[in-house]
Amino acid sequence: MKINENTLTSTQLAIITLLKSKDITGMDFAPIPGNIHLVKEIFAIKNTDIGKQLLDELNFEPDNFGPFDETIFAALDDLNNAGLVEYVQSKGGSKIKLTKEGEHFADTIWKKLREDVKSIITYVKLNFNHISSEKLLDRIYSIYPEMAKYSLSKVAKKYQ
Repeated sequence: MKINENTLTSTQLAIITLLKSKDITGMDFAPIPGNIHLVKEIFAIKNTDIGKQLLDELNFEPDNFGPFDETIFAALDDLNNAGLVEYVQSKGGSKIKLTKEGEHFADTIWKKLREDVKSIITYVKLNFNHISSEKLLDRIYSIYPEMAKYSLSKVAKKYQ
């Protein structure tokens, strides 16, 4: 499937712009530490006023590791198949990052985003991308304890 600016779903757009935005070290195109982070960072964006409008195709439900929507993995697979994102092995597992083609694509999209949208995406990446999965889940569960319902995470026990 060929992806271009006009065929992007809102979830694909969220993934690409998250991967484009700076992390806490100021690094552009910082990888996302893995699937748990990707899903929770998109969940955090979705739960803002702007995110509710922009990510209306997502419907998160409590799952093994908190809020989950399989739409995110379908979007990620499409972006991977299109050569825009890739998985890179690291000591902590598999990170998600933009390819060189994905970086150029993301730059084009980023320039067209409203400043308030950029701010939300950057805020989420700055606050969540650098912390451990356990700490991330703890933050999510502390605000949305209902999302810990089916969680297998040790952190979830205090919210169940």
